[in-house]
Amino acid sequence: MDWFTGPSLAVGIAAVVTIGMLIALGVRYLEARSRGDEEAARLQLALSEPLARAPELAGSAVRPVVSLSVNGRPRVELTGWVPSVDVREAAVRAVEHEAERLGRPVRIVDRLDVVAGGGPVRRPA
Repeated sequence: MDWFTGPSLAVGIAAVVTIGMLIALGVRYLEARSRGDEEAARLQLALSEPLARAPELAGSAVRPVVSLSVNGRPRVELTGWVPSVDVREAAVRAVEHEAERLGRPVRIVDRLDVVAGGGPVRRPA
């Protein structure tokens, strides 16, 4: 058993410890990502409810899509269509108000299309 010497044993133990540490880091990363996804889903549901209840948004299709950035500030992308610019502003205000009520500073990205007569009209980015 010449291969069971001090240096080869040290290399083996170092490899096992390194692999164990990498696995532990990977698990921690996946847990953090899962918690972030759950938080984004909860916030998305919380922001969807006032949009569904708002009478000024009746007849429009507005969906908030929430994603968390590295710095932890949620990004809310409003997608769908509305019949007028006034309704678009009402949707943005409703999301801002609900996020403020929840105590969550969010960054809103408006991707709503205004469907006016002939077809969708996009707001300049």
